[in-house]
Amino acid sequence: AALRIHAALSATLRDARGRWLLGGKHRAAHSEWRLTGRHAGRVVNVVIDRLIVGLDGQRWIVDYKTGTHEGGQLGAFLAEEELRYRPQLQRYATLVRAAAPGPVRAALYFPLLGEFREVDLEGAGA
Repeated sequence: AALRIHAALSATLRDARGRWLLGGKHRAAHSEWRLTGRHAGRVVNVVIDRLIVGLDGQRWIVDYKTGTHEGGQLGAFLAEEELRYRPQLQRYATLVRAAAPGPVRAALYFPLLGEFREVDLEGAGA
């Protein structure tokens, strides 16, 4: 586990997008941000890996994924992961908007793959 953590952190620091995620040039940034609120008629508790409010005011919810992908068709794998995690990110976005109304964008970040995948929050199940 320690080797995987070291590899993910090293890869993040080598990646421009990773440095942006961890950097301090944001209006606000929260890691492991806990929120409680209503979603789909239920009270839910969530922990958001990273929430960034950029200098432009744009809010990003980013969910880190430390898994790897072996073989080809990386694009297909990323598309499947987007579908898999979209409901979770939609739930997070609902709670973030309840705390402070306004637009929110979301993404999955795969440091070991060097991939940042924006997730369409208006997709299926929105």
